[in-house]
Amino acid sequence: MDRKKNTRRFRVRILFLQLAIVLIMLLSVSVIVMRVEINRVEDAAFTRVATVASETAQLEPVGTALAEDPAKASTVVAPLAHLAESVSGVDYVTIADMRGVRVAHPDPEQIGEQVSSDHGPIREGESFRGIEEGPLGVTLRVKQPVYHDSQIVGTISVGILQSKVRANLVDIVWAFAPWIVLAVAIGSLAAAFVERAIRRFYRISPEEVDSLMQAQQAVLYSVSDGVLGVDGQGRLTLVNEEARRLLELPADAVGRPAEEVLDQSLVELLHSDSPAAESVQNVLSGERVLIATRREAMLGDKNYGRTVTLTDHTELEDTLRELSGQKSLTDTLRAQAHEFTNRLHLLSGLLSIGEYEEAKDHIRRFSGATGEHSETHLTDPTLSALFIAKQAVAREAGVRLELHPSSAIIQGTVVDEDIITVTANLLANAIEAAGDGGVVELHFNAGPSGVRIAVSDSGPGIKEADTDQVVQLGYSSKSGPQTAAHGRGIGLALVDRIRTRRHGVLNFHTSDLGGAQVIAAWPPAPAGARTHHAGDSAQGEQIND
Repeated sequence: MDRKKNTRRFRVRILFLQLAIVLIMLLSVSVIVMRVEINRVEDAAFTRVATVASETAQLEPVGTALAEDPAKASTVVAPLAHLAESVSGVDYVTIADMRGVRVAHPDPEQIGEQVSSDHGPIREGESFRGIEEGPLGVTLRVKQPVYHDSQIVGTISVGILQSKVRANLVDIVWAFAPWIVLAVAIGSLAAAFVERAIRRFYRISPEEVDSLMQAQQAVLYSVSDGVLGVDGQGRLTLVNEEARRLLELPADAVGRPAEEVLDQSLVELLHSDSPAAESVQNVLSGERVLIATRREAMLGDKNYGRTVTLTDHTELEDTLRELSGQKSLTDTLRAQAHEFTNRLHLLSGLLSIGEYEEAKDHIRRFSGATGEHSETHLTDPTLSALFIAKQAVAREAGVRLELHPSSAIIQGTVVDEDIITVTANLLANAIEAAGDGGVVELHFNAGPSGVRIAVSDSGPGIKEADTDQVVQLGYSSKSGPQTAAHGRGIGLALVDRIRTRRHGVLNFHTSDLGGAQVIAAWPPAPAGARTHHAGDSAQGEQIND
């Protein structure tokens, strides 16, 4: 019963919508036609008034009477003006002398009185066409000079009452009315026919149309990104393929509560009523950093739940990180070349003045110095490249990055994506914590017994009370609890998730350098086990914490 009532209500709404469109279009056309007709009628009225004024002013008796004796001109001019008024159908013909005194007027009592409007510009040879109010009412009038022997001897004003012009429009409206009613009737029948034809053609109920529109809007909102939709009860109503891939959702995710299949950070974003939740957010799902945008799913005034669009920030960062690494290496080589040129200039100067022993001492010092860009004893090329790039970043920040002498990679040990990601994030955090003039040390060991990554810095350290919070998404030891939308509060959370998956540990201590020491360690992966999720591109992902 309710379904039939809803269906009937939907049909009535569609019918009324179509009728409203028809009525609006007809009214719009009618207004345009009436506006055009008003302009046409007024133009015709002005043309008639101007013709009467011009022909009356050109009458020889009118000009002669005004030129010879203006005081007695009314006896000659008034009858002529009255005749022109009667023949042409205008409402008044007023003629005045050069003093502005009327010598002809429809009301004889007005003869000899001053004109009611300004005739000064007319006496100077100008003409006027417009709408003004006079003794008879609002009129469409024309004013122009009266000439005699090429001299202006007076003025003439001819007009038609605006009310009379608009009365003619009423007749036009009544002429249009039957056609408008006929058009409304035809439009109503056509609207009813179209509504029925659409319903028969698509064979879809109102409820299905509603759901289809909601799903279609969500999909069209972002085609290439992941899209999630939840209803008011928190159940997933829409999951596209990209969202399923990014979040590694099961095939039966649709219809299940969001808490059962989504990461906690996404669940909190979906359920949050904070205005900040509508802004762009960085969220951590598994070991992926995603850019999430939440929106209310509205259709009219009704809320159907919420949608979230997801973009893989990790894949974007891979490209940016590779570019940044190349730039860092280029800057490092440029700095080394500049330093080497300076040393050659020094040696050249010493040799030119005969300071051979001093030159030898400098050569010994140069060749014996390890330098901040010396070759590392890490045998893995990817890890070595990361360390050298981080040295360049640290140098730009005024930080000295060192490698612990006992760092080693046992031959045959594979440096996988997890190692690169954890090392990159821990070094990035330590360099920022150490600050200008600080020191950071990496102690790395990998072999059959597992992996141990220890990063120490000379910064302010991490309070013991904060050790449980720093691995929470959105928390940053630099500025306290905050949103992860700006790239902070994610790095250590990502590290903690990797070590959890690898069944390892993440410990925080006070380093010998005076700051914090963060140690991440995990046992070797079982033979044949994946060290990272298939398709992930999070290697080396660096998110400052």
